[in-house]
Amino acid sequence: MSRKKIVLAVAAVVAVIVVAFGAVWAFPVFTIKDYDVTGNVHTTTEDIIEVAGVAQGHNLARVDASSAAANVVTLPWVKSATVNRQWPSTLGVDVVERQAVLYSVEGDGDHLIDDAGTPFVIDTPPDDAVEVTGSQRQEPAVLTSVAQVVAQLPASVRLAVARIDVPAQHDLTFYLHDGRTVYWGSTESAHDKALAMEDILGREGQSWNVSNPSLVTVR
Repeated sequence: MSRKKIVLAVAAVVAVIVVAFGAVWAFPVFTIKDYDVTGNVHTTTEDIIEVAGVAQGHNLARVDASSAAANVVTLPWVKSATVNRQWPSTLGVDVVERQAVLYSVEGDGDHLIDDAGTPFVIDTPPDDAVEVTGSQRQEPAVLTSVAQVVAQLPASVRLAVARIDVPAQHDLTFYLHDGRTVYWGSTESAHDKALAMEDILGREGQSWNVSNPSLVTVR
């Protein structure tokens, strides 16, 4: 085959592809008939589909995925979202939800607080969320520090903690579900304090002090 014929053949193929793509873009060849929503636990699939703003029958090729994802992120539980086309007729939405590590009981309900220390919704706290009390419980810097502490706790320790009292920024006391207390002190050395607290859960003693994790005391 001559060079000229090869060029003409390639040009014809490219033209067919361009025409096909134009048809798919301009006409509803592939329309949305279904949705594939994943990653949601606290947010309903129906709410995600509604707020995404892409209805059934919409041309799948013309979906603004970035805009739809940005809409989904406005839902309180949603931390991030990705929208994708699943040819020939499905719109996929993958969400990552916030982790509620703390909550504070206020006059209008339970304020859930994520692992960055940000209150994000009034809702029923998950079983592993820890109540935060004390005069400093609404201070942003304090919430950030306390949330980081709780996020580092081993699962067994976190489930044992009923609430954390914060009367001052560097003065934390843990109250356990079994009635015992653990004085934590400042938010520094959180990893070492968490290990010390994990150890004392299986030991006798009503009041513990792990503010110095290398010198744990009990009374």
